[in-house]
Amino acid sequence: MAVPRILLAAVLLTGTAAAVLTGCTPADSRPTVAAASSAAALADEGADDPLDDDDDLADEEVDAPATGPIAAPDDTPLCTAPTEAPGHQVLVVVSAGPAELTAQPARYTCTPPRYEPTGTPVHYGFAAAGVAATLADRPHDDPARPVGLDELVTHLNDCLAERDPADPYACHGNAYDVVLDSHGRIMRIGELAVP
Repeated sequence: MAVPRILLAAVLLTGTAAAVLTGCTPADSRPTVAAASSAAALADEGADDPLDDDDDLADEEVDAPATGPIAAPDDTPLCTAPTEAPGHQVLVVVSAGPAELTAQPARYTCTPPRYEPTGTPVHYGFAAAGVAATLADRPHDDPARPVGLDELVTHLNDCLAERDPADPYACHGNAYDVVLDSHGRIMRIGELAVP
């Protein structure tokens, strides 16, 4: 019977303490609360108060964020994909022939070669009305130059075979800006010079 008496005493003591504590609120102005508050204030005079305005962290000057380009954690600058003009799409060429080329849709990435192929390869024919083709003259920093379709196909095959193309051109990762006609055939194609 000793255990139930101890348990009963603990319950009574807990209940009494709870009743005493619920009777006191911070808004209570009875002398017991006021005396306890002033005693606590006297004991705490030398201690730092986290809510004291003198050491408020919000008052300290904080360095303003740096302006300019933001760098990624690995010290490479952040990049954004170039916006495509309406009706244009970027393709990565897989093979080229005199009547068609095979290419995959491309997704822009922040790592070289900048455009990576996605999806399955698709065969694209050339428009019967003719194709406006341009190649990038990057070694000389000249604007893209118009070329004939046969010169474009030769350039593509040289780059796909990892051969040096005819001067003044170079290979730039086989990414091309393409415009299709209403039948899905290429009517304009331009080499993208990516860094």
